[in-house]
Amino acid sequence: TVVMKAINANSDRQLRRAVACAPRGARAMWMLNVQVGTQSISPLLWALETGSLDAAQAIILDLLTIRADRDRYYYGMDPLFER
Repeated sequence: TVVMKAINANSDRQLRRAVACAPRGARAMWMLNVQVGTQSISPLLWALETGSLDAAQAIILDLLTIRADRDRYYYGMDPLFER
């Protein structure tokens, strides 16, 4: 996925571009859960394990940013600790 490519490049700029096209309700899941075949991988955990600290920092900052639309507010703290 584009999120995993940004993590492998350790680029916070590429990561912001990758999740910019995600819908608000699915944005957190794009950064917290990727399905690869039968396995599920956490891009945040992958970034931390591979030493992509710039990408990991960008993920955490993006998740903890409060966003809103006409119907509700979005804050990624709860999905961050679900897994």
